[in-house]
Order: sequence, then C-alpha cells, then structure tokens
Amino acid sequence: MVEYTTSEVILEYLVREGVSYAFGVPGHGCTAFVDAFYDRRDEITPIMVRHEQAAAHAADGYYRASGRLAMCFTSIGPGATNLVTGLATAFVDSSALLAICGCEPQRDVERGVLQAIYRHYESDFKNIMRFAVKRVWSIQKAERVPEIIARACKEATTGRPGPVLVEFPIDLQHRAVEVPGIPSPEKHRPKGRILGDPVMVKEAAELLASAERPAILVGGGVILSGASDEVVRLAEMLGAPVLATMMGKGAFPEDHPLFAGYAGWSGTGPGNEVARSCDVLLAVGTRFADLTCSCYEPGVTFNIPPTRLIHVDLDPLEIGKNYPTDIGIVGDAKATLAMLIEALASLLGKGSHKDSPWIRRVKEAKERWEAELEPIRSSGKAPPTVPRLLKELREFLNRDAIVVGEAGWAQIFLFQQFPVYEPRTHISSGGFSTMGFAVPAAIGAKLAQPGRQVVACPGDGGFLMTLHEVATAVQYGIPIVIVVVNNLGWACIRDLQWIQCA
Repeated sequence: MVEYTTSEVILEYLVREGVSYAFGVPGHGCTAFVDAFYDRRDEITPIMVRHEQAAAHAADGYYRASGRLAMCFTSIGPGATNLVTGLATAFVDSSALLAICGCEPQRDVERGVLQAIYRHYESDFKNIMRFAVKRVWSIQKAERVPEIIARACKEATTGRPGPVLVEFPIDLQHRAVEVPGIPSPEKHRPKGRILGDPVMVKEAAELLASAERPAILVGGGVILSGASDEVVRLAEMLGAPVLATMMGKGAFPEDHPLFAGYAGWSGTGPGNEVARSCDVLLAVGTRFADLTCSCYEPGVTFNIPPTRLIHVDLDPLEIGKNYPTDIGIVGDAKATLAMLIEALASLLGKGSHKDSPWIRRVKEAKERWEAELEPIRSSGKAPPTVPRLLKELREFLNRDAIVVGEAGWAQIFLFQQFPVYEPRTHISSGGFSTMGFAVPAAIGAKLAQPGRQVVACPGDGGFLMTLHEVATAVQYGIPIVIVVVNNLGWACIRDLQWIQCA
C-alpha cells in the first residue's frame, strides 16, 4: 500500500495515461489539486490560461491535432460554468478531453458557500454539464479516486470520443488515501477495432461494384479512426470521387485527382454536383449535418433517394437518422473499409477509371469551378480578397501545417478555399460553431505538434472573444501565428439578416 493525496493519485494516473498538458485557471476550489502539479511539473505541464472556456478549447485542439488526451481544470462555480461552451464544442465534434472542476466541500453542501448554487435544488452542478459531455462523475469517497479517474479517461477515448467531467470536492483534494496500486491504463481498455457485419459489407461491395456513378463522403470519423489510406485505396479501386465534410477535411488529400470538393451550402460547385448526381454514395464517419446537406433541401446537395446510400459509422444512432439508408454498417471506419476493400477485390476488374464518363464529368466541373475562382484569388484589390489571402497563405505554409478556424465567414472560406493534404491539419469548431475557438485551440495544437507550423484564422469578432489568450501564448513561448480575417463586424450574421429580413 502506498499513501498519496487524492490529487496525487489523479496526476499519477494521468502520467501513466500519457497526458502531458493540463490547461486551466486556478481558484480557491482547486488549490490542492493545482499544488499537486509541482512535483509532477516535468511530466504534466500546467498551462494557466486567461479564461476557462479557453482551457477546454486548448485541450480540445490538442486532441484534434494529435489524437492524444489532454485535460483542463477549473475552480468551483463560475470557473466551472465557464467550461460549458468549450465542453459542448468538443462533444458535438467527438473530441476527447478530461475536465476536472472543484466543487463545495462535502460538509457544506446546501449551505450556500462561496460560489455554490443551492437555493431551488440541492447543489447539482452535474446537471448543468450533462448535455455537454459523455459522462459526469462526482467523487464522494477518496478511496474511489483511482477507479473514477481510470473510468473517465477510458470513457473519453473509447467508442465515439468526447469530453468527460469529474467533479472534485474541495475537502477531498488533499485527503490522504492508501491505494494498493494505480490502475494501468492498458489493462482497462478494449483492444482492437469494431468490425462491420461481414454480410452487410458483402452487400455494400456488390452495390458499389454495380454503380455507374459511385462517390465517397468522408467525415470526422475517418480521421478519428485513421482510415485515410483505406479511403484513398477504395476511391482508386472504384474510380469514385471523394467529398469531405467540414470535420472530414484532411481525411483525403485535396490534390488527389479524385478529390471532388465539399458538399453542402458552404461547399463547392463540383462537390455538390457529385453529391446530387451519384447513383451510390458511401458515407463514412459522418452524421449528415445540415451544413453538409444544405439544410436537407432535396436536390440542392443530396438526392437520397434515388441515390442509394451505404452508411458506415461507429455510432449506430447516426445511421438512418437524417437520410434513409440502403445498407447501414456499424463499425470502425478503418477496419470496415479494409473489409470492404477485400470484398471488392474479387468483384472489380483491373481496368482504369481515369477516362470514365463519370470521372471526366467531375474533372470538367472542377475546372469550371477553378476558372470561376481564379480572378478572385488573383485580384489586386486592396484590402485583398479572402480567397487571395488564403491562396498566398497556402503557398507559404508547409504541406503538413495545421490551420485552425472557428465560425462565420472566416470558417467557411477556410473550409472551402484552403486546401489541406493530411489528416488533423484542419481544425475547426464544426457542429457547435463556437466563436473564440481558434486561438486557444491553436495553442493546444501547437503543443501537440511542436514541429509543425500552426496558424489560427479567426474572424475579427471571434478573435476579440479570446484575444486574451495571446497573452497565454506569449507567456509560455508557444509560437502560433494568428491571421485575423477582418470583415468589420458580425459579417455572416449581417449578410444572413439582409437575406432574411431586408
């Protein structure tokens, strides 16, 4: 038996988990926990941000850039409620992080102590957070800390990833506890991947092999699974153009001849043409969000039906949710696509698809789109057009540079007009579309990938929401670049209001 404080138990486990950074703001609700970092500072570096929302975004950006877990911590009350937006952003986009927040001492529950809420209900901060995380734990007994922290990390990183929250009472944070041993993370994880149903995979292969105009839609699940190589091989086998969602951007190299663009109202002309014209669509790791589907207007982006849909996703609740599915396969993207490639190998001939009518049509649509955009990209206007700015930024940056967007027109331009070539090189607050995400997420991304260029591209409105995190980057010597797309206001909303209300 070894004696630790409960806070030391948590940090000992996180070291074994491989957590290298903790982002947070200290307060009276987490002093003992913060103090425990001192003896582990060479293994877990605490980064004191200027606002708790930024702590969550930084941990989120760290995971999106690397696939490795980071954590954030806060004090009680407003420190904890400031986390909500950051956690919700990570939850909607299936990004893993661990959050630990202080709460009132157990002996003082319902007494209305400083920064506690108690009047109408027994203090129940967990209810504020439940919609924004995969799971909430509240530590009630010191001896259960090893179990709870192990379960929290497992929950965050397995299955469909997401944020988790552990509520840590003030009077337990320095409590001495004897533990027989700290859990070993690898002994508490499922190994391997979830395979798709072989019968369904065979049916999907037969349907794809019979298609005249196949297409593939890649979402964030492809990146989370590490399935980019399988998508490239499958596309080349089928002669299928590939579309990307915002979360799937980077899953397929955008200089590949089979890359067709993006689907949705913020997508591209050729992307939407492929989406509405394909006869069989293989969608992998996507939830068919309204952004991808032009608010589900038939024929604007997708025509499902008559397009036949094969949907592969780790989460069974996403299959058939927004479009009727001909073949739904629950499984890990990488493992299931490998099965599909094997099944197709015996069904397809070895002929080239480069000159098929379908591929020629897609190529011509891309050429028309590029010709339409070229005058805007090459414009000598002052101030420069955003497409010109992004073109020159792309020419300057390395191929593996990471760009971080957030919301509004700046996000849409970055998605539509800034090509990326590798997974985890485009990071954006997708489903929750959170302003103020870019700068703190870029800080996390740079710490995760210190050898790469990292550029945050917020609009002027979003930049002002977390402007204070520039001070964090300077204090800790985190060399991110910030390119502010200044459109002089809440431009996306201004334009929308003109369209709807003028």
